[in-house]
Amino acid sequence: MSTIQAIKQLEERNVASEIVLMVWSDRMDLVALANVKGEVALHRLTWTKAWSLNAPKDSLSVKAIAWRPDGKIIAIGYSSGQIILVKVENKSILHSIETKSDISFINWMRDKVFVKEKLATVDEENKQGQFMKYTDLSSNFLPEPPSQHFDSSSEDNQKSNLLLEQNDLNLLLIGTSDGIVHVRVFGCFPCATLDLNSYLNTSCSIQSIHLTEDLDKSFVTVRDADNNVKLVCFNSDIFKSHSNELFAVALKHIKLASLVNYLSSTITTITESWESILLEMDMKLSKYASRVPEGGVTADFLDLLTFGICSDEMKEFLIHDLTKKGLEKFGQTIEMSYANIQKLVLKYVMKFGQNITYYLAELRGMARLEHRFKVLGLQEKVISEAILSNGAFLIKGGEMQQIINHSIINYKAFFRWLYTAIMHVLDEQIPNEIPKMTQQDLAYITEFLQNFDRIGKNSKQNGFIMERLGQYLSDSNLTIQPDMSGNEWSHFLALDQCVQNHPSILKHFEEMSLIQQYKHLKTSIENIFAAPKDAITAQFEMVHVFDCFQYGAATLRTSQINVNKDAILSAFLEPPESVLLLQMQLPRNDCEVKCARLCFPLETLDDNYRVLDVKLYSSTVLTVLLQDKTPSKGTVLGQVQLGSALEKFTDVGGVYGGIFTDVVTINGSGLVPKLLKSVDGMRTGGRCGCTRWKGKRKRTRTPT
Repeated sequence: MSTIQAIKQLEERNVASEIVLMVWSDRMDLVALANVKGEVALHRLTWTKAWSLNAPKDSLSVKAIAWRPDGKIIAIGYSSGQIILVKVENKSILHSIETKSDISFINWMRDKVFVKEKLATVDEENKQGQFMKYTDLSSNFLPEPPSQHFDSSSEDNQKSNLLLEQNDLNLLLIGTSDGIVHVRVFGCFPCATLDLNSYLNTSCSIQSIHLTEDLDKSFVTVRDADNNVKLVCFNSDIFKSHSNELFAVALKHIKLASLVNYLSSTITTITESWESILLEMDMKLSKYASRVPEGGVTADFLDLLTFGICSDEMKEFLIHDLTKKGLEKFGQTIEMSYANIQKLVLKYVMKFGQNITYYLAELRGMARLEHRFKVLGLQEKVISEAILSNGAFLIKGGEMQQIINHSIINYKAFFRWLYTAIMHVLDEQIPNEIPKMTQQDLAYITEFLQNFDRIGKNSKQNGFIMERLGQYLSDSNLTIQPDMSGNEWSHFLALDQCVQNHPSILKHFEEMSLIQQYKHLKTSIENIFAAPKDAITAQFEMVHVFDCFQYGAATLRTSQINVNKDAILSAFLEPPESVLLLQMQLPRNDCEVKCARLCFPLETLDDNYRVLDVKLYSSTVLTVLLQDKTPSKGTVLGQVQLGSALEKFTDVGGVYGGIFTDVVTINGSGLVPKLLKSVDGMRTGGRCGCTRWKGKRKRTRTPT
């Protein structure tokens, strides 16, 4: 929209609820609408609804919406401080961010200079390699995470893929009502947090955030407690000078975070399968347990096992309650649950843990390149601790696998014996294919029977128990620790303290459960990326603060756009009749500031239009939404050619207080070829806009 286009209304549609926010995609013919109910709907250009997404909780309102530069993901900020990243294709939630403050602004920007200059002759397949200065070869060595069909969402295993499909460095900029700015690479990696209250020594709220084309300067518009609007300029050269390194670290962060989430989902499913075994056993045996004294369940089964004595209660249970056919079905159910647990540990827990080792090793290699990554805060010591923690987790997973194998042997021996016991009670012949019980089988069955002790009793551990397996899925120390007396490696380490204490030797924490090891691993990975956030934040330098003007309590209307890689243009709505324009040129550490005030006189009266909204869709055209003071006239759209107006701007480069106090006032109506119908939402890359009016319940579409 660098030139003025004719505008006419194409269509008009009613909507069910009042629209509070409307944002076009720059890449596709899609518009995101948020209504007063907290719902976000995605509509195509033809007004066909693609999908609708409810708020995460009742009574939440949508505060901001931003599209990722490639148009594949949309960020939605809520009044609770939560931001969700939503896949445009099917509205699946890819990632969630908690800020603990009311969201006031969201913007999603990318390094446009890099895209223009460095990728001009690079094909799509080589873009990532150009950014990272080396090719990510992990796919050659690591298989993709297996599809988790047991998960409630079949697409969870693919969520990280879309987040990893990055061809250029992009930053999600989040502003809150309590003056905090959060910066996240790719919308996920938290690389910086700026507290504007500390910089300005006063409480404030974030109104807008903008970066130059090469990301080396950041501009934050704030409003303090006295409603003074300030424009704060930061030097954010770290995003320009270390864009390659940030790109690489952010990708590793996404991959590690997704693997940790996969582990969490898998462990939850393992716990559910284990609990289903306990429930099945308890359901079958609780009725029998109610007929016998405390401890009688185990005693009766042991009598049947060792002496062949079957009490009346036991006979009633075997023939009528359990039955031969019921035992077969029961055994199959338990076997499936065990097999599922075994598969989850082998195929998922161990595989995910091995993949984590690979990415941590890559991160440690980056940390050793101190001339590139030290400024980002990567610390080799912290990463090495995470590698050791992951190794301990894998050891615990292998230990748990041995316990599972042992439990499977026990339960198979028990069900095989119980089946023959029912055959004896029924005076039926034992099939030849059932092997005779050995002394080892007797030991397995006896161990399995110890799990029956608490069935039907009123205690916190009421029900069938499996201490040896279940203790690994509890967030507490193991009550039955593994016997390592016959392990040659453990014996060797015990004899050689020098080797045992070597930093490269993985530690075996015999007393810890799998859940404890997982939490320790998760914390150690989080610690890796805590230091970079602090280090990158420290690289921000506040270079200028401009006192702009005083504003009322209403929502501040502002718009900013890049003129070139060193200059930005800002527009502020100054109710009721003015638009304040500010052009800032920032070559190196200098600062050239020019300002002007735009008013829009009515054609017939000695008065001005009211200005309702402003928007910069290009650096040469300002779009304004105006209202005639005559009620019957309604609202109109003005598109202002800024080419000639920029020449009249007042130079205020040396003024840092009240920069709009004494500036030239320009007749905006004289710069508008024709006043047109109202438009308050527009797509930058296309020729179509839409407006909401009459109680914000009606939408019209116009070509622009």
